[in-house]
Amino acid sequence: MLKGLYIDNYKSLVNFSIGLGGANLLLGPNGSGKTSVFEALRRTRDFVCLGQRAVAAFASETLTRWQDVPEQTLELTVEGNGGTYVYHLVVEQNVSQQKARVKNEQLFFDGHPLVEADLGDLQLYRDDFSEGPLVPMDWALSGLGSIPPRDDNRKLVWFRDWLERIIIAQIVPPMMEAESPAEQRVLSDHLENYTSWYRYIYQNQGLSLQLTEELRQVLPGFRYFDLVEFGERHRVLRAVFGSEHSERAVSYGFDELSDGQRMLIALYTILCVAHWRQGPSYTVCLDEPANFLALQEIQPWLVQLNDYCIAGDVQALMISHHPELIDYLLGSQVGIWFDREPNRPTRAKTIESVDLSDDDLPASELIARGWFDGQVH
Repeated sequence: MLKGLYIDNYKSLVNFSIGLGGANLLLGPNGSGKTSVFEALRRTRDFVCLGQRAVAAFASETLTRWQDVPEQTLELTVEGNGGTYVYHLVVEQNVSQQKARVKNEQLFFDGHPLVEADLGDLQLYRDDFSEGPLVPMDWALSGLGSIPPRDDNRKLVWFRDWLERIIIAQIVPPMMEAESPAEQRVLSDHLENYTSWYRYIYQNQGLSLQLTEELRQVLPGFRYFDLVEFGERHRVLRAVFGSEHSERAVSYGFDELSDGQRMLIALYTILCVAHWRQGPSYTVCLDEPANFLALQEIQPWLVQLNDYCIAGDVQALMISHHPELIDYLLGSQVGIWFDREPNRPTRAKTIESVDLSDDDLPASELIARGWFDGQVH
């Protein structure tokens, strides 16, 4: 579980830190820095786990505009595998040459080093924290991401697996493509590659069957998905629907489904995958998950997600202006209020649990009226 996050010199995030729990609701005005937190997490994941070069993962455009500082710092505190990990990354930008390099990269477990990369030198440590080899590294790449798994570095591999399992998405159903050229293990930002991700999930038959059963409960008439061959490697996703009053089933292209249906499919797929726990638990970051859905559709999903978070099976970070999410989560889980003035850093504070009597307005209405900024006035 991601317990803490520190970001400096990334867009409006300057000397920024937050603590996190199981279910976390990020609130505040538009432009206050909420989405930037998700972006920074995604870029860190892609840099370490997908082999992105520093100049691509942390482009110069992500530097804080009102500063003239070339270094960006990110630090993750993660609880898991029987201890506490701290990952520390400093990326140095050369704006005039459009270059970036790793100035410092470190991974600690319970205060003991597992990896220390400093200006081109990569010092490795074994699981017993004894010093391993010192090897040269490419300054433009993550040293942590380049290390092959071995019997004596399982602690390091666990953290890397956890980082790869972070799901970060702002789901846009019209962008979800029905056709897939190949399997993909990581979701794209707006789930454009949902079908390719589903092909990867489909290899786990137990998970695939569980997802089918859950979708049957929330999509009236849904029976199953069908991956239809389209050329040698391409596949097209189709959804088969039927009726309890007829034995006939009808197949629809995934792109023929409504935006709301595709949104529900995406949300329940993410939830099912995140709960199918084999290895490190998932951290799910969703930006406006209630879009395209009716109240009676989002509420059951929200309750199920919250139950998983309370049980410790899944961690969720959500950005939302939706009253259903605000009023359901704000009273019992971790709420974080974001605020900033123009050309000033983002500031965030934990919202104390809101306990309002039946005669008072709900938190969502207080926010709508501008009467709530992290505490009731």
